Amino acid sequence: MVPPVPPFHQLIASEIAAVQRFVALLKKEHAALRDSQFDVLEKLMEEKGNLIDELSRIGQERHQSLLLLGVAENREGVEQWLRTQQNPKLTEAWQVLQQLAREAKTLNELNGQCITLLSRNNRQRLETITGQHARGTFYGPDGQTSFSSRFRISDSV
Repeated sequence: MVPPVPPFHQLIASEIAAVQRFVALLKKEHAALRDSQFDVLEKLMEEKGNLIDELSRIGQERHQSLLLLGVAENREGVEQWLRTQQNPKLTEAWQVLQQLAREAKTLNELNGQCITLLSRNNRQRLETITGQHARGTFYGPDGQTSFSSRFRISDSV
């Protein structure tokens, strides 16, 4: 048996709370990326995955609720329906949800850019360390320099 779909106003309230938690998590993620706190990032990724699952579930319930109400499941359809409801609190809640969604999208894009930058910097550092950046490989897989055998580091002195 399929559980009943919560009323639209309850779904919006639940979605607002979940997106607020998601925005807060994205801000923590940004701080961890900025400060290279990779151990914190690992924990945040799990929490982020759980929140995405919750948001997806609420979004599916909202979709079902709108279908039951006969409302087109797009922003224009919802906003047109809200105008007919003459419920300022519901309209305000919808606007808050839309603003939070925009904020979450912006933060997520910013974090993606940070990850791209960190990845590029790490790749460049690795290329520099291994000597692949400019003149071929400097260090070989054995940790020894590859220019000349007379410059090899030897532990068998």
